[in-house]
Amino acid sequence: MRRNISVILILICLFFNSLALIPTFAANTFKEGIYQLSNLNVVQKNRYTVQNISPDNSVYIALFDENQRQIQSIYLPPKSANYSLLALDPSYRIAIIGKGEVIIA
Repeated sequence: MRRNISVILILICLFFNSLALIPTFAANTFKEGIYQLSNLNVVQKNRYTVQNISPDNSVYIALFDENQRQIQSIYLPPKSANYSLLALDPSYRIAIIGKGEVIIA
């Protein structure tokens, strides 16, 4: 009985510790809108991927630099694969257009 309880406690601790390792940026889904990356806890010059998780709706993503110049755009069909984003900077903005849901990880 003690062995079962100790195994369960260890598994619970491992589970909660693994949740702490997930970055907050990766845990969020985003819908249509314009987002300032400095508000989303991006790590400067880190490489991220984007994916449309919506089963029915497509999404268009546009990435803008600090001078409002479009530097990348991606069309994401429903249930898309992962697409690589350029190295992100906190001064960038990302525009999401469409009714789908996007995960940036």
